[in-house]
Amino acid sequence: PLSQNAAQCLAQLDRLGLHYQAVSLSPGTPSACRVEAPVEVVAASIPFNQPAVASCGLILQFDRFEREALRPLAQRYLGEDIKTILHFGAYSCRTTHAGRESEHAHGLAIDVAGFELADGRRVLVKDDWSKRDREGRFLHAVAQAACRYFNEALTPESDRDHQNHIHLDLGPY
Repeated sequence: PLSQNAAQCLAQLDRLGLHYQAVSLSPGTPSACRVEAPVEVVAASIPFNQPAVASCGLILQFDRFEREALRPLAQRYLGEDIKTILHFGAYSCRTTHAGRESEHAHGLAIDVAGFELADGRRVLVKDDWSKRDREGRFLHAVAQAACRYFNEALTPESDRDHQNHIHLDLGPY
């Protein structure tokens, strides 16, 4: 049975009209990789390039981030709406390279590689982060805005593991 918080989260996804499927992780999943209210989604308010399995709470917060920050930033810096979020994944039962527990293991993190715009252009972290043009400024603004919605935002400036994406998570830090 779902906890009250999990049921409330799923009800909020319903109210927002997000299309999701509740999923159960395999019975052999280690306790270190438990996810509260895991869902599979193909979009928050913006479609994803591939389905993502994550905690309901992460998807709820990501949707809020898209509506309140990401879309307005795309209009401001690029003059376009975002057609697709390009991500590498969310849930993954693993530790970090440093050996600590990854927030991906709880479905509380997503790695955003870039964005496809309505006009077909792509803005990619690996290609555009270091540029001083509008695409680079947009990506920096996205990372800065993410700090108001997520507990951690790791970028190419954080370490070598994040050279091609922005890691967003709801971890306890």
